[in-house]
Amino acid sequence: MRLILILAILGLCSSCAFWDHPVDNTVEIGKTIWGSSTRALEAARDKAITKTYDKSYWDTVRSTIAVIEKRKWVIFKKDEIKGYIVVMGVKGAVNTTEIGVFFDELSDTQTRIEISSLSTNAKRKVAHGLFHGLDIAFGYLPPDPPEPVEQPKTPQDATTPTT
Repeated sequence: MRLILILAILGLCSSCAFWDHPVDNTVEIGKTIWGSSTRALEAARDKAITKTYDKSYWDTVRSTIAVIEKRKWVIFKKDEIKGYIVVMGVKGAVNTTEIGVFFDELSDTQTRIEISSLSTNAKRKVAHGLFHGLDIAFGYLPPDPPEPVEQPKTPQDATTPTT
């Protein structure tokens, strides 16, 4: 068992790229094994759905977090300094599907958001919901009308004559 573990570690560490930055790569290997690496989401950014807002970086990040919480998605991981949030728990997608929300500060008053995922369906759902929520938050769209609350019908309501 020890031999297998040692061979696995040596195999992971044997590439030339590993030795260029051994500490960073050891951390990334650990994150990959643990399941919290953003490497795949970052690699998928070339196919991301993007939108640019004429808002500051921090206003955009704060509003994005508010929209995510309102939609009841799960923030699996976030690093506001590095500019990303990993979202899970999107209705209609597999519960463990990770969706990356990346922020690029283009200027003091302009921020681009990129939505990436290995699941095209989840990426589209988050992009639609997030961008719609941000458009409302930033005043580009009017608020959605409140959903009507239906009162439960009782058997008495059906037989009671109205006067």
